[in-house]
Amino acid sequence: MLRIPKPRAAGDIASDGVRIHYQVFGHGRRAILLLPTWSIVHSDFWRQQVPHLATRYTVVSFDGRGNGASERPGAASAYAERQFADDALAVLDEVGIERAAIVSASQGGCWGLILAATRPGRVPAAVFIAPDLPFGPPHAEQAPAYAAFDEPQARYEGWSKWNRHYWREDWPGFLEFFFSKCFTEPDSEREIEHFVGMGLETTPEVIIATVEAPALTEADAKRFAASLACPALVIHGDHDEVTPLPCGQELARLAGADLAVLPGSGHEPHCRSPADVNRLLDEFLARHYAAD
Repeated sequence: MLRIPKPRAAGDIASDGVRIHYQVFGHGRRAILLLPTWSIVHSDFWRQQVPHLATRYTVVSFDGRGNGASERPGAASAYAERQFADDALAVLDEVGIERAAIVSASQGGCWGLILAATRPGRVPAAVFIAPDLPFGPPHAEQAPAYAAFDEPQARYEGWSKWNRHYWREDWPGFLEFFFSKCFTEPDSEREIEHFVGMGLETTPEVIIATVEAPALTEADAKRFAASLACPALVIHGDHDEVTPLPCGQELARLAGADLAVLPGSGHEPHCRSPADVNRLLDEFLARHYAAD
C-alpha cells in the first residue's frame, strides 16, 4: 500500500473470497482509480502520482491480490485478468464511487482495458502507461525465455532468469534483474531498490501462479480496444525493455487513443520521469475529465 501521503480512508473488502486492501486520498468531486499492476509490486508504485492528483480529485488505489496488504491466494485461477477488473469494481462500489477515470501501467493495462470496454458507463476516461497487452511479439531476447519458463537451465543469465526454477532458487536475484530492465534510464538505482523492496513482500510461488493464470487473449484484447468508447491516452517510453513500444502504438491505433512517446524512457516512466507523466495526465484530464 502507499505509505505517503496519509489516506483519508482505508479498508479491506472481500472480492471473490480474496481480501483486497484499498486506500482513498483527496476530496475532489471527480474520482480517479489507480489500478494495480503485476503482483510483483503493490500500490506504492503510484507514490509520485497520488499527491499530485489528490489535490484536485478523489484518488482511489488498491493493492493487487498477491502483494502489499492484500491477500496472497495460491491458485493460478485467482490471478486471472478478469479477477483484477472485478476487484476494481468491488473497491469502487465499497467507497461509493460510480464513475472514475482509470490510470493503469504495464500489466494493469489488461484489467484497465477490460474495465473500460465492458463497463463504459463507469469509465469516462482511461490512461495506459506502457501497456503490457498481447499485441505482437515480445522483445527478441524474451521469447526463448518465456518458452523455457518451466525448464531448468544450466545457467541463468539475462532473460533466462525468467524461469520458475530460478525464481525459487534466487528470488532477490530475479527481482534485481527484472527491475533493472524496468528502469533502463541512467542513475535509476534508487527506483530499482524501491521496486525490489516491494517484490520481496511477495513470494516466487505467488508470481508463478500469476504466470500460470488465465490471460487475456490477443483476439479479446483487440476486440476490447476497438470497442473502447471513452477518451484514452497511451504513454510509452521508447527505451522500454519489458514491453515493446509497438504494443502501445497498436493499442492507440485500435482504440483511437492519443499516443505520447517519451524519448529515453523505460518501462516505468511514471516513477522515473514523474513530472513528464503528471503533465501528460493533467493535459489529458483537463480536456476530457477536468476537476472542479
